[in-house]
Amino acid sequence: MLPGPDTDSISVAQLHQAVPGGDFSIAQLAHTLNTTTAHVTYLLSKHPDDWSPPRFRRTQHTATRVGQWRIWYEHDRLSLQAIADREEASLATVRLALLKNGTELRPAGSQQGRQRRR
Repeated sequence: MLPGPDTDSISVAQLHQAVPGGDFSIAQLAHTLNTTTAHVTYLLSKHPDDWSPPRFRRTQHTATRVGQWRIWYEHDRLSLQAIADREEASLATVRLALLKNGTELRPAGSQQGRQRRR
């Protein structure tokens, strides 16, 4: 048995909501949750949280979504901007992710069904 309150007295949602987005200490988190450091350490070991920096999380998200972006771009003929808007990402993020994934980009300003003048 751990010192302090019952280990089930803090929910996983409460724990993850209390974890700040940047650097933090176990003591600081224990103070926020009004519990002991042993309790917080135990809870985090059972229910880990992703406390990596926001930029790293966005990079992970991009890596998991680029396959879908490629389908939208190549098969559905969505523009880079339309994909960026749909995914709430920057145009640069979508463009770079597709290029790194080997997608051949259409010339800027090209549209589906638009024929070139000769």
